[in-house]
Amino acid sequence: MSEKMWGSEPFWGLGYEWDPDWFFTDRQKELRSLLIELCEKELRVNAKRSDDELLYPRRNLELLGEHGFLALTVPEEYGGLGESHVAYGMVCETIARYGCASTAMCYVMHIGAVNTIMLRPTPELVDKYIRPLGTGKIGTLSYSDPETGSHFWYPISSGAERSNGGYNVRKKASWTTSAGFADFYVVQTTSPDFSGYDDLSVFVIDGDDVESQPSLWDALGLRGNQSGPLEVPNVEVPLEQIVGPEGDGAASNDESVDPWFLI
Repeated sequence: MSEKMWGSEPFWGLGYEWDPDWFFTDRQKELRSLLIELCEKELRVNAKRSDDELLYPRRNLELLGEHGFLALTVPEEYGGLGESHVAYGMVCETIARYGCASTAMCYVMHIGAVNTIMLRPTPELVDKYIRPLGTGKIGTLSYSDPETGSHFWYPISSGAERSNGGYNVRKKASWTTSAGFADFYVVQTTSPDFSGYDDLSVFVIDGDDVESQPSLWDALGLRGNQSGPLEVPNVEVPLEQIVGPEGDGAASNDESVDPWFLI
């Protein structure tokens, strides 16, 4: 048994000798201590009910927002903590290890959405979706199409057309974490004038504009993360809600989605 303690009970897992503290700055160690305390007092308390009742861990995510973790990797000039991939890996592990696994899953997809926006930030996107993260605004990624299975980078059944100075976006996703519960969705479709498999575009869709089927999947564990089908039914999207230029989707995958998601 490890000598590592959590709360009043021994922790039956890896001890401090296996924690890569040599990677962490003093500030990151402080963030970890704060997060472990938050997990003990709040997140873990909600975890059992979330899993037992197929309950989305909204309160846990709001608490993370109140402590700045929903904007962990956002630069400080945009209201975030300005932290690194190392800190992100530590936070994900800590939430899953000490708090709530469903919350950790939702957090992973939230940070993926946030960093996709921050790869190509505009004042409009930052003001609408990034600065409010401290209030508990939750995002998620929605990429995988039914026709292409796990090949999320090829959303051939989704698309966008130019319309009224913006876009009409249609999207069907096989599984989307936080489906029906997130406040905004970062989705990927084929571009207008689609010219080949890497000609993809990225849009931000507001939560009120999607259709979902909450609680459709009764999973084995992590039941609170509410992964399920999602549809964007030919929604009008203003020009300001495209992330980067048309056709930027492949670069977005390589430079933002994959580097964060794969951690």
